[in-house]
Amino acid sequence: MLIALMAMLCYSVIAYVIPRTSFAIFIVMVTVLFVLFMLMTAKDFSQDHFKELLLLAFLSRLIFLFAFPSLSDDYFRFIWDGVLTNNGINPYLGVPGSINIVNGRVLPEFLLELKANMNSLPYFSPYPPVLQFVFFVSVKSVGYHLLNDLVIFRILALLAEAGTVYITIKMLDHFKLPRQRVLLYALNPLVVIELSGNLHGEVFMIFFLALSFYLLIKQQYLLSAVFLGLAVSTKLLPLIFIPAVISFIGTRKGIVFSLITLITLTVSFIPFMDAAFLQHILESLGYYFQKFEFNASIYYLLRWIGYDITGFNLIYIIGMILPVVAFVFILRIAWYKKIQTPAMLFERLLFTLLVYYLFSLIVHPWYITLLVALSVFTVRRFAFAWSALVMLTYSTYLQTPYHEILWVTALEYIVLGVIVFVEIWDERVINIYDR
Repeated sequence: MLIALMAMLCYSVIAYVIPRTSFAIFIVMVTVLFVLFMLMTAKDFSQDHFKELLLLAFLSRLIFLFAFPSLSDDYFRFIWDGVLTNNGINPYLGVPGSINIVNGRVLPEFLLELKANMNSLPYFSPYPPVLQFVFFVSVKSVGYHLLNDLVIFRILALLAEAGTVYITIKMLDHFKLPRQRVLLYALNPLVVIELSGNLHGEVFMIFFLALSFYLLIKQQYLLSAVFLGLAVSTKLLPLIFIPAVISFIGTRKGIVFSLITLITLTVSFIPFMDAAFLQHILESLGYYFQKFEFNASIYYLLRWIGYDITGFNLIYIIGMILPVVAFVFILRIAWYKKIQTPAMLFERLLFTLLVYYLFSLIVHPWYITLLVALSVFTVRRFAFAWSALVMLTYSTYLQTPYHEILWVTALEYIVLGVIVFVEIWDERVINIYDR
């Protein structure tokens, strides 16, 4: 199949040939991949070649098995944390820049290499316990060899993706929706590149969320809450979905559900708890609200206004206000009308996440993968457009030192805003993939 060969060729070029600074070639490859994605997920084609396209989705991910992530340096910190845990050292208690001795010995060359390439030397680890376990297993399985550690990580990620696809198909069958909708996630180039190529932890979070929502729909609330807790213990983000879940299952059941979720999260942290643990976790979280900024929308607009009025970056003030405003909107989305059906639930979850991202200071490309996963169960298609648009933010690597190109960010959000507006006000456009 020519389409399959073209897709695999593009992924191979991204995985093994071009450096991150070759943005022009990268964006050409990505453009080709998204054109192929639209062709492959067209209704008739995806129905006729469903099994072959699922196989292509797996092979596309497998291409990255022996590649170093080219678009992110986060993997150095992943393996660093895994090495610390394997040596009985709590990864939450020290910053890499201050660790020069492990178990009474000077850092071996392997750790020095990780340290030299890390972009988070002065920061405490922000990765919750489930990811710490993945890092631990990746290092424990093959020892101190970076590529081998990454191969184990990728195998675990592939298993998680296989689980996500399987559960998604089960849910589509339950809702009597076409099975080929799963291809909107499985074949999405952003999902393939970010979760299998760049090895971001969202791959495990999405798996646990898919399992949690499947059990929720089956009214197995206890297990659903446990797996939501594991999703939160992978990335804290799914906490924003709790109001919508409460609206769906009712206040009394929702409170119990929330408690079980929080208990699961707390239990997962027990092996790491220490006197300084909570302080370091809160400090890590604070960076995402008062220090780091990338690919934001509303925040960048407010920052520009603040600069114009005061001459200063008001990130400290704005970073405290925006989460509160976002939380109010999230509650409004969950409660303005009781969620009565699974279709309504996924629609509300989708807009909950959209609102959260619009008020965020940081929206990395891989964040959009969860929007893509949720969109499979709705009639909304703006997430697929955003999954392509957000790739433009890698133009940051065109400059050294790396610097975000703000007109690119503005273009991204203007186009996204138009698409969201049109989808809300003219629902005739939302079935484009079903034609």
